[in-house]
Amino acid sequence: MGERTKGKLPRRRGVAKPGPDEKVRWNGGADLQNGWWGRHGTLHLTDDRLVFVPTLLDGVLGGRRHEMRLEHIRQVERWPEDPTEIPRGGRRPRMLIHTDECVYQLMTSDLDGWIDAIEKVYVLRARRGETYRPTFRRRARENLMLAEE
Repeated sequence: MGERTKGKLPRRRGVAKPGPDEKVRWNGGADLQNGWWGRHGTLHLTDDRLVFVPTLLDGVLGGRRHEMRLEHIRQVERWPEDPTEIPRGGRRPRMLIHTDECVYQLMTSDLDGWIDAIEKVYVLRARRGETYRPTFRRRARENLMLAEE
């Protein structure tokens, strides 16, 4: 993390909240921590995308919705990679979503649960014939939903 992350968020407008036609597989509170100003809100995982929707107050203060299409995610990384490691500088553990545009830094209460859910959605997509799958980077954690035995 640090120098190798592209932290500047894209300035896309018109990102829609998950609609009634989208199946939300997982959602919960999250902080989007790109740059010095953190945005608080809700992260939604659907079959096609991750959507961050800021709280009403953060929206008034300039926070925007952000969308990460699942086919554009190159890597899902846990920082620190090992859950037993203590992060440098007193920082909170986070999930890094690598795309070509930037690296989204997301903090959630159930970090490994989120990574498990994202990984499971890619398995479901593969059953429908969508074979693209990003790399997942973390250690000392097995996804029980994907266990063979």
